Amino acid sequence: MKRNGMQALGFQGPALVGGHLTYLHGACYANKVVALCFLPYPGHVASGLIDDQARRFADLGASLLIVASGARPLHRLWIEPGDRPLTPVLADPCGRLHRFFGVAVTAPAQRCHTFVIDRTGVLRLRVSHDFIAHDLTVLQELIGVSQRVATPDSAEDVDGWAARASCLLA
Repeated sequence: MKRNGMQALGFQGPALVGGHLTYLHGACYANKVVALCFLPYPGHVASGLIDDQARRFADLGASLLIVASGARPLHRLWIEPGDRPLTPVLADPCGRLHRFFGVAVTAPAQRCHTFVIDRTGVLRLRVSHDFIAHDLTVLQELIGVSQRVATPDSAEDVDGWAARASCLLA
């Protein structure tokens, strides 16, 4: 399980990127801030909402990656007619990403788990939230603040981020 301050871009797996199936490596996101969001119900969230949020993260210099963590597998998003998100959606058929980040795999998952990874590939923040505008705006504000100030090197700074996020997302 990854904890704050640990390297976190060592993941890889099948993904739907721009509507096409591919294999995605976390190392592709070196030198970028990454918000890795374990979304329990990606098939129930409109692809426009996912892509809109990804654009908001991109405006801050961050990349939003979605991990399909519900019972609905990635191939369902790919084969079903309708809009497909352009934002990368990683599959986790064996639960490796879940174990790698310490996210419980439960069938009726209720909340998202998002991990913010800094430009050096270090995990800086882990929050549980709903995939709604308010919670995502708070997360984007935290990323925006982190981009304006130096990346925290001490555990106190990281704990401060976590405390602020948990208060705002409550």
